[in-house]
Amino acid sequence: MPANNHISVLEKTFRVLEAFQGDREVALGDLTVRTHLVKSNVFRILFTLEKLGYVEKIRGGRYSLTSRLSRLAGDYPPRSNLSSLAAPFMADLLRQFQETINLGVLDGGEVLYIHVLECSHAFRLAAHAGMRSPLHSTALGKCLLSRLPRPEIEALLKANPPRKLTTRTITEISALCNEAARVRSRGYAVDGGEDSQGARCIGAPILDPQGHVCAAISISGPAMRVKPSRDKEIAGALMETCREISTLLGYTGRLTDKVLSGGR
Repeated sequence: MPANNHISVLEKTFRVLEAFQGDREVALGDLTVRTHLVKSNVFRILFTLEKLGYVEKIRGGRYSLTSRLSRLAGDYPPRSNLSSLAAPFMADLLRQFQETINLGVLDGGEVLYIHVLECSHAFRLAAHAGMRSPLHSTALGKCLLSRLPRPEIEALLKANPPRKLTTRTITEISALCNEAARVRSRGYAVDGGEDSQGARCIGAPILDPQGHVCAAISISGPAMRVKPSRDKEIAGALMETCREISTLLGYTGRLTDKVLSGGR
């Protein structure tokens, strides 16, 4: 390749980006050492990247990469990072409602719980990280289905046929597709004793930069405490929490945006 096609400043820019090496925060001096570039050049590159939204200048003159690079790749944090990101928000919900808080993702046609905060009530819904639950009968599962195209929902449910767990469990695939559409429209899901008799659960989705559901958070407890009369209060807090987490992941739309038929 002819030498005149080489863009020196572009190479230096990527050297600066790669110098973060997975660190959350790096000082200007450290970046200068890692890149073997002149300090003034590194500063100008960082200044430009900051203006473009790829780098953020934080406390003590240190720099941090933003989620914009991840958005270019269509990626979002791995589950371990997502769990860490959501943990303080979940702790706030636990303090506010004193009921079990669950964080789940879609995995192998099931809900996989990746982080759980149990409440202190003697009578509570027990859960733990690593536990799995059906998609069709849980608030988490309904949220995880809510932004998928209908054919994809149908395929998932056919591969994991819905079982009748209580008298309230919805097992008809067409009804579950309609339920997913309702969740997408209003922004939250309700499990009204569909997974476990005497239990209620309310959930809301977390969206990645492309508006796909990458996880969901739910509040679960006995029906005598998680009453329908509290749905508006609990759902409002959940949607606000998930909106904040989605924003941190790079999502800029609304949690109740409707998705065109056939698209994600």
